[in-house]
Amino acid sequence: MNHFKKQILLISGFLILILAILGILYVNDTSKPETDTISVNENTSAPVSPVTDSSDVPITDSETESTTEPVTSPPEPYTPVTIAMTGDILLSDRLYQRYCDGGITGFVSPVVAEKLATADITFVNQEFPFSNRGTPEAGKEYTYCVPTSYSRIFPELGVDIVSLSNNHILDYGPDALADTFTVLEEIGIDYIGAGRDLNRARQLITKEVRGKTIGFLAASRVVPSGEWYARNAGEGYEARAGVFTTYDSAALCEEIRKAKERCDVVIVYAHWGIERQEVAADYQRILAKDYIDAGADLVVGSHAHVMQGVEYYKDVPIVYGLGNFLFSNYYSRTTVLTVSIDETNKCSIEFLPCKSQTYYTSECDAAGQEEFYSFLSRVSFGVTFD
Repeated sequence: MNHFKKQILLISGFLILILAILGILYVNDTSKPETDTISVNENTSAPVSPVTDSSDVPITDSETESTTEPVTSPPEPYTPVTIAMTGDILLSDRLYQRYCDGGITGFVSPVVAEKLATADITFVNQEFPFSNRGTPEAGKEYTYCVPTSYSRIFPELGVDIVSLSNNHILDYGPDALADTFTVLEEIGIDYIGAGRDLNRARQLITKEVRGKTIGFLAASRVVPSGEWYARNAGEGYEARAGVFTTYDSAALCEEIRKAKERCDVVIVYAHWGIERQEVAADYQRILAKDYIDAGADLVVGSHAHVMQGVEYYKDVPIVYGLGNFLFSNYYSRTTVLTVSIDETNKCSIEFLPCKSQTYYTSECDAAGQEEFYSFLSRVSFGVTFD
């Protein structure tokens, strides 16, 4: 009997265990949602999400970006590149004494000094060699040479580049010219229009300002003799230091065309004209237009020792002569020409009316300004000034 009870109890326990397992399996099966079936697009193995109420779908970052306008800062206003340009400069002994007594403003006014110092590039015509040696050219009426120590004036004046292509740079011979190159290189001032051979004399000098490449070339239409012409070495002769010339336009136009391939703006400085003649000569006008046809964006000149007028050709400005900026004891009408280069690389010009007398250059008063612009209107071609 006891044996039979034990069997009944064992069987009952086994049945209870089976029922318990079946109950657990049933609960797990019914807890799964009916939407637990996954469909697969026939063209891809990626799962396709079940359709649900869009109000229940959270907004993702990508959806926010696609519907929201991006916030952008306004572009920075363009700042024109400025170039200050002057006419003839001779650092005479009396001017140097003014510098020793009063610094830069001993020989230029504070307004003029600021105009030169604040331009992005300052360019002047250096009408003399820097040297302590050499002999004056025989038979030449006026010969100039400036001690090398005077060169410290240029950096203080803000000068960045000078033209050497003129009829005085070889007044004291090739040794003085060689010293000039050395001095300018030592004080970090670029030079154009003259060199140790023709390649250097006609070399393009470029300046990079706010992403623009500005190129400078210079040549002279006035030299005392063929011995002043720069020359490359060739069969039977050596290289010769001297100036780059433009008695016709061909050689300079070739350099302008090459410069235009490299530069945003090409500026040409020509030493030309007839001394003391305020109206530009016909040949100046012809040459200037040739330079512009070749690609020049601005043409500026000097040599006459007086200011000459303005002309526009193909919307490009030509300033035929800037006069004596710092040259002698006599009264001179002169200027600081400010060139502004806009986003499209167009050059516009602005004059600061000035006078130079007793080795001091300053801006004009109201009456002097009126006379200055009246004069420019009289000697310019198709241009008037108010």
